Amino acid sequence: MIDRMTLAEAQEIFRYWEDNPPAHLMTQIIARLLGWKPRRQAQPSTGAASLADLAAASPPGLAIAPPGALDMPPPVLAPDELRARNRALQTLSRTAGEGRPAAIAAGG
Repeated sequence: MIDRMTLAEAQEIFRYWEDNPPAHLMTQIIARLLGWKPRRQAQPSTGAASLADLAAASPPGLAIAPPGALDMPPPVLAPDELRARNRALQTLSRTAGEGRPAAIAAGG
């Protein structure tokens, strides 16, 4: 698509991206802020990659992490479990400071 654009049209898109970056770049920035670093990909010594290598490689500028590499807990998608957690936190907060969050009740 971008190959068919004029330079002025491409500059328009780049200016838009300055204020509204693509989601995959924002995700990569957030992951790096959390300490994730992409693996270095070995450069082919022959200078020419095979078609299979090119097909298996991630797109330029897109960092892909293997499953489980970010050491994040699994998401909780069960509404009942989330409600139970919230109730437990609310109860803990109330007992710590009569309805005030525990940090406020402790003077923090």
